[in-house]
Amino acid sequence: MAGTEAIYQQLTILLALATLSHFTIKRFHQPTIVGEIALGILLGPTILLHYLQIQLFDPNFVSTFAGLGAIFLLFLIGLESDFKAIYTRKNVVVAAGGVILPFVLGFVTAYVLVPVSDVGSNGTQFTMAIFVGATVTATSTAIAAAVLLDLGLMRESIAQTIMGAAVVDDILSLVLLSIVIGASGGRIDPVSIGILVVTALLFLGIGMAVGLYFFRKVVVRIQVAGMKLGLRHGGFLIAIAITFLYAFIAEVIGLSAVVGAFLAGTLFANTPLREDFTEGAGYLGAIFTPIFFISLGLQVDLLAVGGGPPLIIFGAVLTAVAVFAKVIGCGLPARLSQMTRNEALSVGWGMTPRGEVGLIVALAALTAGVINEALFSVIVVVMVVVSVLPAPLFKRSLAAVAVERQAAQTATPSDGP
Repeated sequence: MAGTEAIYQQLTILLALATLSHFTIKRFHQPTIVGEIALGILLGPTILLHYLQIQLFDPNFVSTFAGLGAIFLLFLIGLESDFKAIYTRKNVVVAAGGVILPFVLGFVTAYVLVPVSDVGSNGTQFTMAIFVGATVTATSTAIAAAVLLDLGLMRESIAQTIMGAAVVDDILSLVLLSIVIGASGGRIDPVSIGILVVTALLFLGIGMAVGLYFFRKVVVRIQVAGMKLGLRHGGFLIAIAITFLYAFIAEVIGLSAVVGAFLAGTLFANTPLREDFTEGAGYLGAIFTPIFFISLGLQVDLLAVGGGPPLIIFGAVLTAVAVFAKVIGCGLPARLSQMTRNEALSVGWGMTPRGEVGLIVALAALTAGVINEALFSVIVVVMVVVSVLPAPLFKRSLAAVAVERQAAQTATPSDGP
């Protein structure tokens, strides 16, 4: 009974404080994940454990519900992925530039600057570096969407490019995460990496085919049959069951569970059920996803970071690399695709914020023992900084695009004689 009481107590504290953090951080016009991570840092070992000898939360409990939060988050992102609108040539090229350049520069930065002592017990300098490179590849779709919604630009073509490229970016990053997790297990020779790539692509291909031609039809039929009987959520329950099934299969074959959750979400992205599923998963995510981001902060030990000047230097350099690699990696392909200079710059800044997937990669690295707690703390702080820093620059570049378009319309001659 004591265990049950502890769960109720910790859920009460976590959800109440998460709500408080949301109201607080929104006053500063920042994403809620920033407040959740900051809350986790305040409740983590930096203050409570070091100075008060208090561990407020059970790590096993928090990690279990945090895992559910990551699953629901990636399912929701998958629901927003309309394959027909997303997989255009321009979006894929922009996303590829935004994955390859940050990964390469992040890998080199970590390999050169991170001390050997900060590599995890199960890692090497090489596997640590590829994990760090993977953390800076994925754009935060949620943060980019929030800025575009605030400015009322979601229906503009530039917004479609940013959101489409961001989703492709997430998919490429998740495939990369799968490869990196396999490599962290010692499978880093070309043959093994090739097998991992093929496994990931087969899982995505077969999972999508089976989902579209079987699971999706089953879910729709269950939803229709349930509605006739007054059961509103039958289809949603089966969709979530399929999500956990895909997450389970992904884990069994050596990929990340979040890859399976994302794939499951995409099955229902362009169906009439998408809005209902988004609402239902949104409520589940509202409970569990904050716990995921709080759990990341709970694992941050700022005193451990402060005790290592090389890690502070690494964090500063990685922040600069994470920002400018995205601006250049995404902005240059956008410019070459006949966008104007300001539009290409807006795409670059819009793709710069990191968040959900990058933090999941960092947590996977810590869980796998490839990085230690101090390096994890640095990476989380970098993710927070690059989630907040680009927002005003993104807004400024979008304003420049609006002025540019207005000037072009004014300069257009009338159709008179």
